[in-house]
Amino acid sequence: MKIYNEFKAEQFLSKYLKISNSKLTKNINEALEFAKKSKYPIVLKIISDQLLHKSSINGVRIVNNQEELTINYNDLIKLVKIKKLKLDGILVKNYINGKEIIIGGKKDNTFGAIVLFGGGGIFTEILKDFSIRICPLNENDAKQMLEETKVYQTLKNVNVKQIINVILKINDIMLKHHEIIELDINPLIVNEKDAIVVDARMILE
Repeated sequence: MKIYNEFKAEQFLSKYLKISNSKLTKNINEALEFAKKSKYPIVLKIISDQLLHKSSINGVRIVNNQEELTINYNDLIKLVKIKKLKLDGILVKNYINGKEIIIGGKKDNTFGAIVLFGGGGIFTEILKDFSIRICPLNENDAKQMLEETKVYQTLKNVNVKQIINVILKINDIMLKHHEIIELDINPLIVNEKDAIVVDARMILE
């Protein structure tokens, strides 16, 4: 079994979906260089194969200026050493405003490839607001998935068509790549214009 952390998963998904602008940095200077070319706020994330749930150890930070970036970057490096993690780097990426949702795929022992849609973010496991379909699915199936969830009522000011497109892309990925056991995009940020992947992970055979 092979695990793709966020950086590796987003590299794979970038062939199919919009990914938030980011850079895997090895030191604070690389992070500051990225920040100069971007607008604050900026997100910092620990990238390690040993840490798939970064928020569980406060491994994700949102910073609003250069001083906050420097303090939090150094703090994340200290955290990595305390937790004795093998670090790939600190991922520095643009912060994107919008609604958080989850879209994923899974290889089920009984039904084969399935696609999931629901409310995203850190409360995903608590709220359990999901809709599931067996692949292959069409545009009508994707629309029904949205309508079956509570989060759908909160999507009035976002580009719903973009969400449907992402669901159909995940359907295509799951049908094409049989080696994928599990694929989670959480969250996918959706707003009036776009649907953008800002965190993902994958498990492959």
